Amino acid sequence: MASLFLLLAIVAWVAMVYALWRVACMLAGWRPTPAQVCKSDYTDTQQWEDRWLSPMMTSRGYSWRDGDDMRMITDEIVYTPADGHQRRALVERQVVRGWQPSGVYTVWYDTADPTQVTFYGPFYWLLMAASSGVIAGVLFQMLILTGGMAAVVAELPGLRQLG
Repeated sequence: MASLFLLLAIVAWVAMVYALWRVACMLAGWRPTPAQVCKSDYTDTQQWEDRWLSPMMTSRGYSWRDGDDMRMITDEIVYTPADGHQRRALVERQVVRGWQPSGVYTVWYDTADPTQVTFYGPFYWLLMAASSGVIAGVLFQMLILTGGMAAVVAELPGLRQLG
């Protein structure tokens, strides 16, 4: 059990480091800009179905990317970065299942390549880093409570012979 805690704690720590790297990159070279939705793959019929039917009974069905009461949608947007040239892009985002999504929202674009656009900004990634850090901390504490690295070595037969 201790080796499982160690593996999960390392995965959570790597996820935290990746999220912090995303925060640093976004704050260094990405800028926010308003975007207007031109076209969405989440139709009025699908919104009605999501409001009144189970996800399994809808025409769209259930996707592993959808969360509880959430739906992953793809929008075609129009935005204008600082260079003044209007651009189009496809952006994925999660919306509340069955509700009319907003037609205007903020996206983040890379100043070095304004065609790179994302809905998830640095505050999203900071939240992901914080939650991953808490999970890693809890898992490391559980590892310590189960006997620490001595328990990990005891669980792995190849390492027992080396020690």
